[in-house]
Amino acid sequence: MTNPTDPETSEHYMRTARRWFTEGWTGDLGMASDIFGDELRTNGTRVGVAGPVSRIRDRLTAFPDLTTRIEDMFVSGDKLAVTLMWRGTHKGSYGGIAATGKTVEVRDTAIWHFRHGKVAEILTIQDQFAMLKQIGYLPESVYAT
Repeated sequence: MTNPTDPETSEHYMRTARRWFTEGWTGDLGMASDIFGDELRTNGTRVGVAGPVSRIRDRLTAFPDLTTRIEDMFVSGDKLAVTLMWRGTHKGSYGGIAATGKTVEVRDTAIWHFRHGKVAEILTIQDQFAMLKQIGYLPESVYAT
């Protein structure tokens, strides 16, 4: 069993997240079963390994030129927090919204909870509001408060 306070464990968690957010998010989904536990929960819902795989598959269908840039990442105990920006051109349906051809840049923040060397829980917040404005679904005059 890994010791979450061990610096090597922290580095392993960060390498794992970097790999998923750079390689996994651009299509290398085969690594998911090495990263996520079978009982994975995202925002309280049990999704298993298939959850992040289908989420990224859907996103890549809509944004096939997707790229990511990690802005901040740190580990505390058995948790990892990451903030990243993803960018892509809306070339396919996403969340029921037909392709617009517009480019978006979206901030995503996630907290991963590791158990037994794999991610067991994800808490995530993505700036969907900004994305909907960028693709023209919401008018620019609308602001979140």
